[in-house]
Amino acid sequence: MALASLGFRNSFRKPLRTFLSVAGIALCIVLMLTVVAVSDRYTTVVDQSYTVYKADLLVVSRGALLLGGLPLGAVVSQGVASQVAGVRGVESATPLLVVVDVKELVPSNITIGVPIQNFSMFAEATPLSLQGSYPSSADQVVVGNYLASTEGLRVGSTLENGGAALTVSGILVTSNVVLSNAVVMPLQTAQAELGYYDLVSAVLVDTQGNASQVASNIMASVPGVGAIPYGQSQAITAPLLSSVGTFDVAMGALAAALAVLFVTVIVSVNILEERDELSTMVAMGASTGSVLKVALAETSLVTLLGAALGVVASAGATAFVFERYAGVTVQFTPSGISALLPGWVTLLAVLGLLAVGMGVGLASAVGAVRRAG
Repeated sequence: MALASLGFRNSFRKPLRTFLSVAGIALCIVLMLTVVAVSDRYTTVVDQSYTVYKADLLVVSRGALLLGGLPLGAVVSQGVASQVAGVRGVESATPLLVVVDVKELVPSNITIGVPIQNFSMFAEATPLSLQGSYPSSADQVVVGNYLASTEGLRVGSTLENGGAALTVSGILVTSNVVLSNAVVMPLQTAQAELGYYDLVSAVLVDTQGNASQVASNIMASVPGVGAIPYGQSQAITAPLLSSVGTFDVAMGALAAALAVLFVTVIVSVNILEERDELSTMVAMGASTGSVLKVALAETSLVTLLGAALGVVASAGATAFVFERYAGVTVQFTPSGISALLPGWVTLLAVLGLLAVGMGVGLASAVGAVRRAG
């Protein structure tokens, strides 16, 4: 215990060197974890973001683009919803208007219009809580929590939209990026405010019986539309998520290799600078085991401090990226850190660098002892 304490004290005899060593190891951790955490969380965000409603089928114009279930581009007449409702096997048909600004990596500036009686359908698809109430009239809207925080909105606030004053009747509190950035309003209000008179982006269909057969019935009965099973609407985003995953693995491997190299250099240089002290201990009769314990204690302390700092910095960097570029607010608390960083990757990175640091420290110390002998 006394030898370990000596190693710990040695770490602070040269505070600048110790600080730079800790910062260097922290940088290694940040390099590894931030790349992995951002890509991992982005995959989760994209996967969750487009799950804003439940439906067996999406009925859209044949020219529409489906980005993860969000219908973009072409529109159809609202009358199509009535036609679809009359097709055999259709249980319900809900018209939906979605207008999205897709200039950013994760869509923002989202307006969703649905019939007033269908507002509660969003809670069926994704976890959320509602502050206030859903709209009960055409001049009321609900907004996502991120949009509310950035625009300073609360229940009862007035939202200027397209020249009309709309009252915020509720705030959707959710981690779903689409809903947290969205203004959800009655369908007729959205059509009037955005100039989509009597037009909708899609019709959400719940079916009775075989969904594929109902899709065929719809396309045979209603001209100019396609009926797509909701699961197939993810076909465009699936390659994107796959590419992100491949990039994640490649960058993670590169970051891990660089981190191991950095830690090796940092620990080796530290032990090299301690060579005189270690030689003095040997000359005074200290055993090889005692010298190694001192080196191991010093190396472990520096590596653990760097790893702890690196984990916190990685979480902060990940939170900044998503708040700045994806509109995702993360509470920076211990639980928030665990939500930001993949647990097993974080543990593996910390233990891996600790093992590398201790191994290099012991090897360097053995070399110093042999030269002293």
